[in-house]
Formats: sequence, structure tokens, C-alpha cells
Amino acid sequence: MNARESLNMLNEAHQLVAAGKHASLLELLGTKPDRDLARSPGLALLVGISHARLGHNEDAHRWVDIAVQQSRERGDRAAETRALNVSGAIALESGRVSAAEGLFAKALAEAERGGDHATVGRASNNMGILANMRGDHGRAIGSYTMALAAFQRANSRVGTAEALHNMAITYREQGNIPMALDCADKAVEQAQAAGDVRLSALARAGRAEIRLVAGDVLVARREIERVLETEREIGNDLGETQDLRVWAGCLAQMDEEEEAEHALRDVILRAEERGRPLLAAQAERDLARLLARLGRAADAREFATRARDRFLTLGAEAEARKLADILEQS
Repeated sequence: MNARESLNMLNEAHQLVAAGKHASLLELLGTKPDRDLARSPGLALLVGISHARLGHNEDAHRWVDIAVQQSRERGDRAAETRALNVSGAIALESGRVSAAEGLFAKALAEAERGGDHATVGRASNNMGILANMRGDHGRAIGSYTMALAAFQRANSRVGTAEALHNMAITYREQGNIPMALDCADKAVEQAQAAGDVRLSALARAGRAEIRLVAGDVLVARREIERVLETEREIGNDLGETQDLRVWAGCLAQMDEEEEAEHALRDVILRAEERGRPLLAAQAERDLARLLARLGRAADAREFATRARDRFLTLGAEAEARKLADILEQS
């Protein structure tokens, strides 16, 4: 590609990623030789982001590494900082928590020095996810608040929606349902205003889970079933897998235990195939609780042990401790 073709391709790729059309981006760029894409740190990073969004961890890692190296060789500190943050997000999704934390911290420091508000927002958002995993809800809310301020300065609706969605999760885990729903509603609004269908589905699924926890099971089920339809329409297999866990929770609350168990086992298998240890642990935890309720103590302990071990590996000690009641059953 010449310089003009590369610039046009980069602009089109940015638009596709901004709209959450990651499969379309990979289809578009799949017609170009890898060597041409690798010459552009921006294109390489967008390819890596799209692979990550679609659950292709190995390809995501490879392309983001190329973006980091190309940016470094060109002395483009801003591009390198953005790539480091994405590399951290991929590491976190893959369960490499220590590596992720180091990459986020480095990206945040570099972005603050460079006045890159969007990357400050993304790195802060990711630091909040780490804090929430560890059960440090106060620090998580602080990081998300910092992310929101940065995203607002960068005029990023997508970033704002992501931070609000994550903040809603933390409030839900604290038991603060009114604040969780308020954040979730705002996350949905921002995602829809940004035109990001994938992110809108994620935010709506988060809102459905809050309603499930609040006891509004019928409302939660209707919403998560609509979200599942959207995920299938856009071909977001990873999003569908995440949403199936919430749907299974609705089934369990409506005494459809057999179908709930089948769905959770499917989520565990799919999460393992896609290298998503946190999702696998969450589904194993949910299945352990369902089996315990059904009086299947041995099966419940098996899945509780698997979930606990994954949570501990991820540094989610607070989640691991919540399984003590099942693990201590005689």
C-alpha cells in the first residue's frame, strides 16, 4: 500500500472499530498482505483489538506486539502507550494478571505524561477491573471515576459507556442496586448514542444481571433473551457466551434447573476453548451454587473447587472466599 492507501485504510478501520464492527474489520483487512498491515502501527493495533474483541487471544497478542514494536522503532510514544494498554487487556483476559497490571500502570503513567486523555481513561478503566476482581470495591470505583473524567475530556462515548458498565458491576457486587441500575442505564444510553451494537449488548446484559440480583427475574430474562438475539445477529460468539451465563441464572431462579445446568456447562466449555478463565470461573461458581441447591453436594464441591482455584490464580480472592459454604459441606 502507498501512503494514501494506508491512510484511507486506517480511517476506515477506525470507523469500523468505533462502531464495534470487528468481524467486518478483519474481513476488510484480510485481503491485504500481513507485511503491509505490519508496517502501520495503527492498523496492526486495530487488527489486534478486533481479534481480542472476538476472543482470538493468540492472534490479538501477535498483532498488538507488532504494534508495540513498530511504534517503538518509530519513536511514537503515544501509539506505543495505546498498544501497551491493549496488550495489558489481552493479558488480563488470558489470566496473566501480574503482567496485565504492569502494562496498565506503565500505559497510565505514559498517557498522563503525554496528555492522552483517551488512553488515561482506558488504562484507569482496566485498573478498576483489576481492583474489582480483587474485591477492592473502593479502589475500583475510584479508578472508574478517574476513567469517566478522562473519557469525558476525550469526548469518548464508547469509553464512557465501558466505564459506567464496569462501575455498575462493582455497585451490584456491593449490593447497591439503585446505583448499579443508574450506572447501567447510563451505560446503555452512551453505547447506543455511540452506535456501538456490541457494547450496547454488553451494557444491556449487565443491566439484566443487576435486575436478576434484584429479584426482577422476568424482566431480566426478557432483556437477556433480546441481548442474545442481538449477539447472534452480529456474530459475537464471545458476547453470546457471556450472556448465556446470565440467562442460565434466570432459568435457575425460575426452577428450570436442568436447562440452567446445561447452559452453564456449555458456558464453561466455551470459555475454556476461548481462553477466558474469569468467565469459566464465574460459570463454575454459578453451577456449584445450583448443584448445592439441588442437593448434589459432591458435584457442587467439584465445581466450587474448580472455580475457587481459577479465582485464586486470577487474584480474585474475595470471590474465592464466597465459595467456602459449599466447600465446607461434609
